[in-house]
Amino acid sequence: MQNTMKMAGHTVAHAIWSVSDGEVLIPIVGHLGSDGGARMERLAMGSAQAMAMGAEKISRLEPGTTGAVFVKDTLVTLESGKVDALVADIRFAANDASRLQLLVPYRNANHADGFAVHAIKLTELAEIPRDAVDGLMQAFVAGLESHQEGGRLWAEKYVAEAGATAGEAGEQATEFSPDEFDVLKRSVFMVFAAVAASDGKIEKKEAETFVKTLGDAELLRNPLMNRIVTNVIHDIPGIMASIFSDDAPSPAIELLQARLIVDAKLPADEAGEFKQALLGLGHAIASASGGGLFGFGSRISKDEKQALAAIAACLGVSAQ
Repeated sequence: MQNTMKMAGHTVAHAIWSVSDGEVLIPIVGHLGSDGGARMERLAMGSAQAMAMGAEKISRLEPGTTGAVFVKDTLVTLESGKVDALVADIRFAANDASRLQLLVPYRNANHADGFAVHAIKLTELAEIPRDAVDGLMQAFVAGLESHQEGGRLWAEKYVAEAGATAGEAGEQATEFSPDEFDVLKRSVFMVFAAVAASDGKIEKKEAETFVKTLGDAELLRNPLMNRIVTNVIHDIPGIMASIFSDDAPSPAIELLQARLIVDAKLPADEAGEFKQALLGLGHAIASASGGGLFGFGSRISKDEKQALAAIAACLGVSAQ
């Protein structure tokens, strides 16, 4: 476990170096072989695919691998406000139930005060004794410091307390509250619920199309949609369960709330593009039986057409 933690620290240091000039990190998976050799794999693909593939790679380690880490760039809410952060999910072959997640907040290079990296936070611990944590953290920091560029940045740009992000470099540059952003995250699932359940049943192909479309490059071209997908991709089953619970609000109410939030917090053109992306997602789900994407080759039923019209009305956009 110590060697895996050192490899994870070295990988995170590489990620620190990668974001130090203001760029958003291409997600990285670090592998430690049974021979002690380490390698990094960059997941240069759509946000949703990268999140899903990274999670899969560390949950099912390749033969001959003793440990792995998945490092991604995200936006988190701390007491100080919204903060850019690197998230490292670490797994061990010796016990696949053992897991550890570390958060490394940082100040974006485009901030007026320049780039800075903040104190490491332990955010998840499972099947690892508490008395082993100090040693594992020491190994992680040793690995971090062993990276020439990332280790130098850790030493020179360290600021203990994280401040609120400036929101540049592709992150949401708006002042959504946590509750508002939760509504926006649920909005994509409410579109699915409205369309897929419009005929009284949810088909497997509709659910598969929904998940697939969340990773579609056309959908993810919208910055806010990309941010939302990055945040929800790890908990699709859990969110699905919540929106279909007995006490869940109706899709119409939730989508109207999403409309009000983006209309108030985004420029009109950006709000319109996000709402059109939501409607496009609905068309993709409705077209599942025809195999088309965003309406091409679709066989959309009367019930689905009515659901799409209702979604458009809630969002205040023209039905496509």
